[in-house]
Amino acid sequence: MFRVLIVDDDFTTRTNLRTIIEWEQYGFEICGEATNGQNAIETIKECLPDIVITDMSMPVMDGVALIEYIKENYKDIKSIALSGYEDFAYVKDSMKNGAVDYLLKHKLDRTVLLKVLKVATDTIKIGRVG
Repeated sequence: MFRVLIVDDDFTTRTNLRTIIEWEQYGFEICGEATNGQNAIETIKECLPDIVITDMSMPVMDGVALIEYIKENYKDIKSIALSGYEDFAYVKDSMKNGAVDYLLKHKLDRTVLLKVLKVATDTIKIGRVG
């Protein structure tokens, strides 16, 4: 099972992510949730996820700062950026810091999510072999 942390300040988005797919059926376990990047750092220390799905625009610590923190401190954790906006600066900064992909909330469905989760898990598997 791959462990997934969901980070978003919006309750509805977190709920949608939890229910969009049958996580266990596809080999995933949601190990926690956080409402901002700072809370996510504490949760990462507790649950050690393989994948972090993070919103970009959040109070206290945004998604770009969180992705950068993960890149610097947890090289094996894969990040997936999630946003309600097609903001080029967010896309550029998240990808520069190693995000697997940048997903738009209004275009997110089970097919899109499963596709990017497969990319993330394939990358993790390659890292574990090498």
